Amino acid sequence: MAESGSTPMQNYLKHLYRLELLTPEEEHTTTCLLRDLEDKLIALLQKRGVELVELRSEGVEQRGSTGAYDHGLIIARAEELLASDKLPRRDRSSMQSLLRRFQAQRKKLIQCNLRLVIAIAKRFRNPSVPFIDLIQEGNVGLMKAIERFKPQMGYRFSTYAYWWIQQEIQLALRRNEDLVRQPANVQDDLRAIYRAIGDVRADGLPASDENLAKHTGLDLERIQSLLKLPGPTGSLDDPVADDQSSTRLDYAPADELYNTDELVTNQELAQRLREAVARLPARQRTVLNLRYGLLSDRDCSFRVIGEQLGLSQERARQLHSDALRQLKRQWR
Repeated sequence: MAESGSTPMQNYLKHLYRLELLTPEEEHTTTCLLRDLEDKLIALLQKRGVELVELRSEGVEQRGSTGAYDHGLIIARAEELLASDKLPRRDRSSMQSLLRRFQAQRKKLIQCNLRLVIAIAKRFRNPSVPFIDLIQEGNVGLMKAIERFKPQMGYRFSTYAYWWIQQEIQLALRRNEDLVRQPANVQDDLRAIYRAIGDVRADGLPASDENLAKHTGLDLERIQSLLKLPGPTGSLDDPVADDQSSTRLDYAPADELYNTDELVTNQELAQRLREAVARLPARQRTVLNLRYGLLSDRDCSFRVIGEQLGLSQERARQLHSDALRQLKRQWR
């Protein structure tokens, strides 16, 4: 149930910060188990006549250093077979067990990295793109990372996911630049499609034209024509120059690759600060929220705070000092 006076976004963030993060050891165990379950599911699907090419992630030609299979397609094909009468009892039991465990591990890895998505999305906040859209695009990047990551790569999953999340958010910002050149109705429909891609993939379904049409309510022909419009391209899967064995991700700066823990920790500290501020008297709480942009990410001067609250600049400063003293007592 939503808390009184809270926005959907605030409730979503509160929910995320209640989720425990994975330790490096738990993360490694989870990714290894997920990859093992994926391989077994694919082998069982192949046994029942499903071709590997049907399960490829979009844009991936072969499974190499970053090759991947689309988890939405794997889940969809498995569910189709389970709903049919084509499976022998033994295979049905195996597939049900594998699919259930696969979905559970996938969900676990997604949920435990949603804070990372929020942290990265905040770095790219843009007045022309709703924050929830950036989060949605970041979630798409997270799911792409889950499909492509292999434990033997030599670094943590969250480190790898950082780049996919960032790429999807940056592509969303570039798409938005292209959108403003389109008629208003095209802008609205494309934004609906981009949101639907994230929603559909989050539900474990392939982002096919048919699924996007169902999710958005747009005609299939409309979906197909809009997706043919020119837009930003480029992927971390893309090979570098003529070296087909190296990709853009292989050349990511190492000092940035290992900033993910610090990034999430900073967001957790910010969340703890918000919780402490929430216990202050109403006026002091408002002053701190405005002063440090705790709710809007936009800092305000004491003059602006005073104008908004009908106070003198000096009174706003005094309330700020009183609030800080109370916070220090809370954090001792």
